Amino acid sequence: MENLQLTQNGEMLVNMLLEKSIDGIFILDNEYRIIEWSRAMTNISGVNKEDVTGKNIFEHFPFFDAIDEARFIRKALGGEEALSPDRPYYFQASNRKGFFEAYYTPLTNVTNQVSGTLAIFRDITQLRTFDDQLISLTDKLRNTIGQKTRELLDANDTLKKELRKRKMFGYDILLKNIELTDSIAYARHIQEAILPLKKEIEKAFSQSFVFFRPKEIVSGDFYWYHSKGTKHYFAAVDCTGHGVPGALISILGYNSLNQAINDHDLVHPSDILNYLNKSVGSVFNHSERSTVRDGMDISLCCVDYTEMTLEYAGAFNPLYYFSKGVFKKIKGNRFPIGSFKGEELKEFLNHQINIKPGDVFYIFTDGFADQFGGPKEKKFKQRQFVELLLENYDTPMHDQENMLRKTITAWQGNNEQVDDMLVIGFRI
Repeated sequence: MENLQLTQNGEMLVNMLLEKSIDGIFILDNEYRIIEWSRAMTNISGVNKEDVTGKNIFEHFPFFDAIDEARFIRKALGGEEALSPDRPYYFQASNRKGFFEAYYTPLTNVTNQVSGTLAIFRDITQLRTFDDQLISLTDKLRNTIGQKTRELLDANDTLKKELRKRKMFGYDILLKNIELTDSIAYARHIQEAILPLKKEIEKAFSQSFVFFRPKEIVSGDFYWYHSKGTKHYFAAVDCTGHGVPGALISILGYNSLNQAINDHDLVHPSDILNYLNKSVGSVFNHSERSTVRDGMDISLCCVDYTEMTLEYAGAFNPLYYFSKGVFKKIKGNRFPIGSFKGEELKEFLNHQINIKPGDVFYIFTDGFADQFGGPKEKKFKQRQFVELLLENYDTPMHDQENMLRKTITAWQGNNEQVDDMLVIGFRI
């Protein structure tokens, strides 16, 4: 719980609950990661604390996502208490199914900022058996009471049976949703396998960060890194849509980027994007859906430490950078990757600049700036994003990543995330 920085009294109370409570107790941080997992939760779920600590609760237990439990959790992370009543659950590890209610309360740190939420998970499955007992009791009473009362009890009995039927129908739908969500969660493992490892990136960019927050289990945004000889390539890519459709296009983009360098020996970012444009466009132009503009926006950089140069080409998405404390911007071309049927292929421009130690560069997709929130429930917008970078570009890159995460979480509040978010920063 050290990441939550609770007060001493608060931590003592939480520890007591985790040990003694017969109800399940778990604690989440602001990123929905599991920080604490009580003995009772282990008994209910069949999963030990060591196996869930640090995991996103919606990814590890898909049923929480299927029943939209996030709306109650977001309310607590926004500083309000929340009650999630009469909800179905299914833990695969223990093969335990039933119904629960959950009470979420905000946790604040020593500076009185909300740093997480404590959840009390109460299994109410047995309480539902009282319906059966009541129906049995009314059968006995029917023999001893008047006609009018019997009619009332019959009506009540019918309502109870209809209510139970509807709830069980909803439970069947939940199980089907969980199966589908599990399949998508497996697809995420496949998508994550194409993302570069952190240690690979840090070989070329020791001072760097990747802030990546998908809207759904799988993402339409992805980041790509490749090195060849003295050149190091880094891309931030935003595919059409998010979720499963965006993820499918991301696999196509990933393969095409690798083919451009490995199979066709392309070097300059503009040439790589031109190849990508033809490759992606040819796939979609096989379809009869000629009115749909499927494709991607991208920022692609190539850093050469021997020549001390950086080359850039972009489809809509720009390159931001700071050199000697001065903010500069290079705009991408105003058309996407993915030629539209009947349109002439356009050529991407290549930009080259000289670089110096200490220069800081940023590439990103539009999800961060497009997030709704704040006091007036408006978009964060690029202007505010640039101001954020101006205030923090000279701080350590890891601190910048944390700053971005905290800022957008606070801005979003109880609002839903509107798009995948991706921001990449690196210092020469």
